[in-house]
Formats: sequence, C-alpha cells, structure tokens
Amino acid sequence: MNRELAAVCHCLLIETDSDGLVLVDTGLGTADLQNPDRSLGADWVAYAQPALVPEESALRQVVRLGYAPQDVRHIVLTHLHRDHTGGLPDFPHARVHVHPDEYRAVTDPAAAHHRHSLDRFMPAHRAHNRSYASWPVLAESHESGRIVR
Repeated sequence: MNRELAAVCHCLLIETDSDGLVLVDTGLGTADLQNPDRSLGADWVAYAQPALVPEESALRQVVRLGYAPQDVRHIVLTHLHRDHTGGLPDFPHARVHVHPDEYRAVTDPAAAHHRHSLDRFMPAHRAHNRSYASWPVLAESHESGRIVR
C-alpha cells in the first residue's frame, strides 16, 4: 500500500541539573498550527503535508510534562528551516543557540545561500526580538560538516 504520511517535526527536551531545560529544535509552533498557510507558507504546507495537531507542539508537550514554558531556558537549533523554528515564539524567554554559519546565512545578504536560507526561516518565526548565541566550532570534518561542542 502506498499511503502518504504526514510530516512530523521531532524535538528533544533535555533536563539539566544547573541550567533549566534545553529544547533541541522547536518543531511547528502553536501559531503555525492555527494558521499554517499564512505562517508556514501554503506551498510548503501542500508539499510537506505536516501533522497539524496542537497537542503535538513542543509547547503543549512541555506543559504536559509538568513544566512551564519559562522553564525552557535554551533552544538549540540544528538549522533554521520552518519545521525546526516554528515554536520559537512559544518560548520567548529562551536563549537561542545556532551555528554561526546558519545565523550568517539569514542575517548577512552577502553570505552564500542568503536568499535560499532566508526563504526557509519564516518571518513569523523571526519577527520577535531574540537573544542568539553561536555554537563554538571545535573542528571541521573532512566532508565540510562541522563538529561542535
């Protein structure tokens, strides 16, 4: 049977002993789920067919685990695509950590792939003032990847 499945956006919640909760990627946010065509882009929604289930948002899952949104003190973004950054507005107190090359790709018009990257980091996800921190790069891999601490 060739049945299409809805795209899902996985996140990881890490409980630390000294620095609160760390959320790795945010998946789709609650605003994305209320008006996905406006927030995510109608073309992307039609193509990706994401699961648009409010109970599956990172915010709702954090609350279901007994935490408050303010308990998420750090968000680590693997990259700045809409299915990884949609929940940023749901955690306005968290500090966002992103690789310096990813950040530069969306903030510096002279950066390689600027237009391509900016098109995927949705305005609704970057419309708020935010504190960003860069990941330190420890070494570069032989395949142009990065190894980070």
